[in-house]
Amino acid sequence: MNETVQAWSRVVGWLEEHAPVNHRALNGPASEEEITAAEEQLGVRLPDQLRAYLKVNNGTVTQLDDSNGLTGSCPEGEFLSDCWALLPLSTIVRLHHQMMPGPNEDAAYWEREWIPFAAEPYECGEMYGYFVDAITGSVGRWGDYGERDARAHPSLRDFFDDEFRHIGRLVHEGGHYEVKPISERTPDDPPGRVLNGSIEWD
Repeated sequence: MNETVQAWSRVVGWLEEHAPVNHRALNGPASEEEITAAEEQLGVRLPDQLRAYLKVNNGTVTQLDDSNGLTGSCPEGEFLSDCWALLPLSTIVRLHHQMMPGPNEDAAYWEREWIPFAAEPYECGEMYGYFVDAITGSVGRWGDYGERDARAHPSLRDFFDDEFRHIGRLVHEGGHYEVKPISERTPDDPPGRVLNGSIEWD
């Protein structure tokens, strides 16, 4: 099995066992035709690791914003650290187009080869997120104030491994959930909890 798919499968397995509400928010696989169509719109071939993951799950489900006709993440799909969501191909294409600098903007702001795949909730503006560099394969991070870290993770596999470690901290040995009030927590306590089958990050 592909290393990226292996890493992602561990996350999926954990969600299925401990957070079934979030697990149900995962989309099914993207087809080769859907991926190719997205690549044509992006003008870039997606890196193999991103293609492999998308062929397992095409991000998370979305909901329609009636005010502008756009689709964005829904709460059930916002289970990554900091309540971020994995993006389906349609949102990847939309957000990539939004991020590409216009004729009067700094060309260094965004590279065409940077493919967004995860972002903060749609309701928060998707101002922060992660992208995969289609050339190097590394995972970078962008922020609202122009900050960029092009090598936040060496690869998508490493990103998923880190996420697995984060969500794994939400469950104690024996399957007990951490539900301390925030005021009583220490830095060693998990940064959230699982309630009613859904992850809640602080």
